[in-house]
Amino acid sequence: MLLKEMNFRDIVDKYLYIDAAGVAQNLGSIFEVTEDATGVLCYGYIDEQAGISFEILCCAVHDAAKKTLKLLHGNDEQSAKIRLSELLEAQAAVLPSEMPRLSEFQSKVAMVQKVYEADEATEAMRKLTSLDPARLATHPDIVTVYLVCGDEAEAAYVLLKEVREVNIIGTLLSEPQKVFGLHKGDEISFFLVRNEKGIMCMKVLEK
Repeated sequence: MLLKEMNFRDIVDKYLYIDAAGVAQNLGSIFEVTEDATGVLCYGYIDEQAGISFEILCCAVHDAAKKTLKLLHGNDEQSAKIRLSELLEAQAAVLPSEMPRLSEFQSKVAMVQKVYEADEATEAMRKLTSLDPARLATHPDIVTVYLVCGDEAEAAYVLLKEVREVNIIGTLLSEPQKVFGLHKGDEISFFLVRNEKGIMCMKVLEK
């Protein structure tokens, strides 16, 4: 399956094999790389600033005909990362956590988990499947919110902060061009609406 077709919950906190020979062949200064390396073994996580990212654990050789995946040697001393935005067209497969040899990378994965651990409010927002249609594919903590003022409507990016009983709170990441009175960095409240286009986030402002 292409990475761009995968839900972020299928990527985050998961081990994945990503078919990216070009990436693998450029990692010789960090990992063991062979001429037949076809991709990389990664661990998926969310970077608050950069969005969905992958910690590269080692290079790998996938043989589709034999249905085998050979993991090459990793490196506990150095770190290599790559962003989902750079790999959207790549084929990927989620690997079972009990797969032999994955335990070798446990210390590096534990470090990633510690550094990028989300707070309770953020974790709660990530569990809200109702927000999925509005999330950015590469950054699930950011949603598109439509700012509506009279006949004017403008789409803006908003960083999710918390969900309340009747609305959702977030931080405006872009400066509105049509709607006045709001500015980049402002905290806004908005709600979900369903229309003929599906579910979207909306904030209605008074003229």
